[in-house]
Amino acid sequence: MKKFFIAAAVIFASAVSASADDRERPTTVDKLPANAQQFLAEHFKGLNVAFVVEDPKMVGSEYEVTYTDRTEVDFNPQGEWTSVECKYNAVPASVVPQKIADYVAKSNFPGQHIMKIDRNAYTWEIELSGGLEIKFDMQFNVIGYDD
Repeated sequence: MKKFFIAAAVIFASAVSASADDRERPTTVDKLPANAQQFLAEHFKGLNVAFVVEDPKMVGSEYEVTYTDRTEVDFNPQGEWTSVECKYNAVPASVVPQKIADYVAKSNFPGQHIMKIDRNAYTWEIELSGGLEIKFDMQFNVIGYDD
C-alpha cells in the first residue's frame, strides 16, 4: 500500500511539473508552421515583427505574431490563421474574402474599413473602424450585428 501512495505521488508530481511547461513562451517566425510563415510573407511583407508567442495546447501550439505597428495575427496549431487585427490600418484586402468585402462596400458603412477579422469552423466575424461587429456564417450570410 505504501508503494502505491509513493507511485501516485510521483505520477502527480510529474503531471504538475509537465503542466508547468504549458505556458506561453517567446519564439521566432522561423519556428512557425510553414503555411503560417507563407501567410505572413504574402500579406504582411512590409511590416517588422515585434515578437512571436507560442501557446502550447494539449495537441500542438497556437501562435500570435505581433508587428511593430501593433498588427496581430493568430494561428491555430495547424498554422492556419484564425484572427487578424490591425490597430491603425485596415486588414489587408487580400485576407478578406471577396463576399465580405463586397458586403461592406455595398452596405451603409461609408468610409469604414475592416480593422479585425476572425474565423473559426462555423463563422466569420469582422469589426469595422466605426466599432460595429458583423458576424457571417460560412456561406457569408449575415447572422448578427453587435455595436
